[in-house]
Amino acid sequence: MLGAMRGFHTFDDYISRHGGVLSRAELLRAGWSADEVRLGVQYGRLQRLCRGWYGARNLPAAVKNAWAHGGPLACVSALRFLDVIDDDAIDDHPHVCRPARAHRLRYAGPATIHWSDEAYRSGTRWCVNLETALQQAARCVPDALPEDERWRRPPSHWLAGIG
Repeated sequence: MLGAMRGFHTFDDYISRHGGVLSRAELLRAGWSADEVRLGVQYGRLQRLCRGWYGARNLPAAVKNAWAHGGPLACVSALRFLDVIDDDAIDDHPHVCRPARAHRLRYAGPATIHWSDEAYRSGTRWCVNLETALQQAARCVPDALPEDERWRRPPSHWLAGIG
């Protein structure tokens, strides 16, 4: 059996080689058993990010924090991660992308969730792609956009009814 040969010590190596974030189903397909995954978490050999998702120990803190809310960095958090905007341009709670029909997770602290299947698939498991992040920020936090991207902001008459 493949899982028996893998052992607990290889979880982190395998996850790191495959992008840093993997689902439970992907670990099972790779040969680990459900018991090995459960015991890996229990004995600290496998890092659970949120229900059904696991991450490498060397993941950046921002990515781990986003996955505590169930998905990759989105919007202004992705722009900050990609060094498009400064740290002081936005607040500290993460903006996270989740699939439109995803279930809600237990509360992991304040976050802004962007529900979109297309955006969720747009980038990597670390963050949505740059174009998607810019589009999200234009609707969510338009003042955080870099000066050369401010054309993306909706016209002010669209915002007149929002209060």
